Amino acid sequence: MFEKKLRLVDLYDFYGNMLTEKQNEIMNLYCNMDLSLGEISENLSISRQAVHDTIKRTDKALEKIEAQLGLYDRFMKRQEDFAEILKLIKSLRETKNESYLEQIEQIALKQIE
Repeated sequence: MFEKKLRLVDLYDFYGNMLTEKQNEIMNLYCNMDLSLGEISENLSISRQAVHDTIKRTDKALEKIEAQLGLYDRFMKRQEDFAEILKLIKSLRETKNESYLEQIEQIALKQIE
C-alpha cells in the first residue's frame, strides 16, 4: 500500500502538469500535502467519495501516461545506474582495481545510447 502511494506521488511529480485543474488540485492535496480523503473533501467542499473516485481515476490516467511515455521508469533506471557507478568508484578508490573502470564505462555508455 505504501509503495503504491509512493509510486503515485512520483508519477504525479512527473506528469501532474498533464492533469485537469481539479485533478491537479486534489492530487496536490493528497500527494504533496498528505491530507486524508476526509480532509480533502472538507477543504474542497465535495464528498469523500468524489475525492476517492478522482484519485482512483487520476492514478489510472497517470499509469496510462507512464505506459505510453515511460519517463518515470527510465528515470528510475538511471538513478539505479548512477548509484552503481558511485559504488564502483568507491570500490575503485579502495582497491585500486582497474576492472571497475571498465564496469563504470559500460554503465555510462549504456546511458548515452
